[in-house]
Parts: sequence; structure tokens; C-alpha cells
Amino acid sequence: MKQVTVLCSSDLAGVVQDALVRAGVEGFLHVPGAVGVKPGAAAEHGGYPRFEAEMFVAPAPQEVAESVVAALRSFAGRCEVEPCLRILVSSLEAVY
Repeated sequence: MKQVTVLCSSDLAGVVQDALVRAGVEGFLHVPGAVGVKPGAAAEHGGYPRFEAEMFVAPAPQEVAESVVAALRSFAGRCEVEPCLRILVSSLEAVY
């Protein structure tokens, strides 16, 4: 089992949701209006630059996770609004 986490700009939220549904993800968490911090970026006035994002989190079997990645890979790093799209896939030990 895998955990698929997708961070994206709001203009791609619909694309991400459609990809999750088409891949057969049984359920997911959607967190609109999440705020991220870019450590290591040029800090303005002593603070780190922040960005708004939408976050999707879903447990999925390996094959389903691969399908989600395949559907979204072309959007990663190729949009006008930061954070664009990042896909994280990690091992998941259990879902209760």
C-alpha cells in the first residue's frame, strides 16, 4: 500500500481530483488553502517566502498510485503558478 500526496496550485486542483477518481482511488483528503514555506529561498525581512497550495492525500495500492503518477507527471513543474504540482509517493504500513 502507498500514500499518494499531491501538492498543487489551485488551478490544477480539478485535474488532480479527476486523476485520483479515474485511477480508482477509493477516497482522499483534499485540503484547499494549505500554506507552505520555502526554506532556503531568499528570505524577505527575515521570514521565509510562503505559498498557497492545495493538498490531496490518498491511500492506494501500488498499481493505483502508479496510475495517478502517470496521469499527473506531465503537469509537474510546468505551470504558471507556484507551487505548480508535486507528487510524493511513500510506503504506507496500515490504514485503519
